[in-house]
Amino acid sequence: MSDGPASLPAAATSGLAVALLAVFIGALDLTVIATILPRMIVDLEVNSADVDRYIWIVNGYLLAYVVAIPIMGRVSDLIGRVSAFQIALLVFLVGSIWCALADSLPALIIGRAVQGTGGGALLPVTMALVADVLPPSRRGTALGLVGAVDTLGWVLGPIWGATVVGVLASQEEAWRWVFIAHVPLGVVAAATLAYVGRRRLPRLERHHGRLDILGTLLLALCLVLLNLALSSGGEVGGTTGTGLRALGGTSNPLAPYLLPLLMGALLVGTIFIWWERRTPHPVLPIELFRRTPFSAAVAANFIVGAALIVAMVDVPVLVALLVAEERVSTSSALLLAPFTLLMAVLSLLGGFATARRGERMTAGTGLILVTVGYAAIWIGMGQENSRFAAMLPGLVLSGAGFGLVIAPLGTSVINAAPAADRGIAAALTLVFRLLGMTVGISTLTAVGVRRLQSLTGRLDPIVQAPGEGTAQFLARQQQFIEEHAIPLSVQVLRETFLAAAVLALIALLPVRLMRGGAPRAATQPTTDAAKGERDRRPRTAARPR
Repeated sequence: MSDGPASLPAAATSGLAVALLAVFIGALDLTVIATILPRMIVDLEVNSADVDRYIWIVNGYLLAYVVAIPIMGRVSDLIGRVSAFQIALLVFLVGSIWCALADSLPALIIGRAVQGTGGGALLPVTMALVADVLPPSRRGTALGLVGAVDTLGWVLGPIWGATVVGVLASQEEAWRWVFIAHVPLGVVAAATLAYVGRRRLPRLERHHGRLDILGTLLLALCLVLLNLALSSGGEVGGTTGTGLRALGGTSNPLAPYLLPLLMGALLVGTIFIWWERRTPHPVLPIELFRRTPFSAAVAANFIVGAALIVAMVDVPVLVALLVAEERVSTSSALLLAPFTLLMAVLSLLGGFATARRGERMTAGTGLILVTVGYAAIWIGMGQENSRFAAMLPGLVLSGAGFGLVIAPLGTSVINAAPAADRGIAAALTLVFRLLGMTVGISTLTAVGVRRLQSLTGRLDPIVQAPGEGTAQFLARQQQFIEEHAIPLSVQVLRETFLAAAVLALIALLPVRLMRGGAPRAATQPTTDAAKGERDRRPRTAARPR
């Protein structure tokens, strides 16, 4: 296939802009739930104590998003970029409509999974489209732009959700408009790219190859089994009638199958690795992980994702515990705004810092900021009278830290890969961060539920006594919530931030294995041609006249 034109036509620019818009919308939905989840739970009449169930509104999207990335990247090789993009966008829009119309928790989880499949599929198709229409000299910058747009989308997701709900606060169940708003934007994007792709973009040949269907299914099954096991682990050691059950929760139906789920995930994961090492078209190139800088950066990215999801989920949960229902979305957005906006800004500045100081120094600095910031949040949440204001310095520091980390980790992954594998390496950078977020949120849920179980284990369930009036019972129940349930829940959230600070410290270990110092390419030629030219210059200068 041709490298593409030396100068990018206006039509190709329009096509890429539309594709980037679609990637941005899909990325928004990774985290848009953060600020509207409390209201969704109330409207769908879901028990707020059953966090290990409704967390799948978030987890279902994340899992589908991750699995769709390697699948659709390969599918686009087989059927063409524009066709693959149209399919991905159609799936995303179907999922969005499904979520907008969902009237129960299972229906909403299914809709989110469908939506996540389409949203994740948009990313690799856009990256491949960039590689198709741009010459090699310009692909690196453009691929970085795709990654930056994707990151900016999930960084701004919480603010977008709160904004839509805030503007439409007078509407009943206003959170549904978050999903409805995607439909006209998606239709315009699909129509525009169809016109540009069929009439103006250069005809690009399709690759002939084979989709690793078995590997993809094994990866998806392993992730689902693992996350089901992790999210149901909060029941371990609990007893009937105590713990979360005293707060009105119900037993997780998967709790008795925790060990089989974990064993199944381990078995399927082992088979997946065995298969990927033998298939000619692996969905996950195992050979790349033999390069120490690559595997170190991927491991750090995974841990960073697990730490990052703590703030995205815990801040809105804390707000939902402490403020009135109608103020939850707005208050959550105000708290997360400095965190997310600084992350977006520093992710750009982190690229300049990486060029001057190297990947290891920049990433290490970012992780230290995350650690200090999360520790400050832990301290701030312990201040009873000014809890929200006291959290802001920690959110500012940790948001800046996460922003600094993004560029050096991505750079290290791409630089450690051979030129022929840089595209899949760039995709794996995003995949493993999302995997960290997925596993992190499941583990966070299990640990939080189990911790709350132990803290409330001595509490008796609140039940209506014989002869007790309904009003009196409800008043006693409200008093119980204010005196016991909320303080204990806040304590668990505090401890989660402290655990995330420890995770950020742990991420420093793989970061130490990444390349240190400023990139050599900035100070000396690296190509054979440049090296030859450099070697010739001294001889010319020394030649006698």
